[in-house]
Amino acid sequence: MIIDSHVHITPPEVRKDRQTFLKAEPEFSVIYQNPKARLVGAAEVIKSMDDHGIDKSFVFGFPWRKEAHYRLNNDYVLEAAKRFPERLIPFTCLEISQPGAEEEIQRTLSAGAHGLGELAFYENGLHEQARQSLIRIADICRQANCPILLHTNEPIGHSYPGKSPMTLYQIYQLLKQTPDNKWILAHLGGGLPFFGFMKKEISNVLENCWFDTAAVPFLYQPQALAAMAQALGIEKLLFGTDFPLLPPSRYYKEFAQSGLTEDQLADLYGHNAQKIFNFTDHA
Repeated sequence: MIIDSHVHITPPEVRKDRQTFLKAEPEFSVIYQNPKARLVGAAEVIKSMDDHGIDKSFVFGFPWRKEAHYRLNNDYVLEAAKRFPERLIPFTCLEISQPGAEEEIQRTLSAGAHGLGELAFYENGLHEQARQSLIRIADICRQANCPILLHTNEPIGHSYPGKSPMTLYQIYQLLKQTPDNKWILAHLGGGLPFFGFMKKEISNVLENCWFDTAAVPFLYQPQALAAMAQALGIEKLLFGTDFPLLPPSRYYKEFAQSGLTEDQLADLYGHNAQKIFNFTDHA
């Protein structure tokens, strides 16, 4: 089984007229003002999944600020999952500091969402106020036993739209304060798995944490996957494409050069996500 843990979908209203949504959403504007930045719906995701042999995908929208926008996208995600119940796993997505965020999370979890994310703090990173907001939200997810997918990025290197000024220290402090939550850190956690080589504390703090490979071909050489697997364990890595940013075939090609064994790749591509959600082998 192949499970893509990181896929974005948007409703037709956004895809047909993104300019309307750019005006009130500065974070969305930074990433999607370029008309070449693709936006896709559920049908396009299913076609790509079929073309690339993917059985299931975690799907979510964008961390919108405005209530009308995040409700529109969350409802679309939930509806898409009902249309393709064996293929799409819906997550709730929104800007959690906005009024009404907790009510929306409760509403969508009750309606069938399986997790929360991809949450993001593009402007200021995980500063103290953002971390406290996340801790409050994390308690809801802990009680619901659902994972939180958090946008993270490497604190050094080249700049790109959506790169947050977060630090590994900020991420690590959040994890220490929420030890009973299931966390999925996008984009290989900004490089945090490399610190699995340290002798003390790290493995305990990251016990309930996984790391997806979204956008990895843009960020790391293929051998980085093998290094992270050696540092922290292959069971901590999840296949994620950030589709439609990149097609799955790009990952297949690069991961074949990573130095991971066939068994390790099987764990990465699906077995690890199966263990989190207890999926069967039948799509």
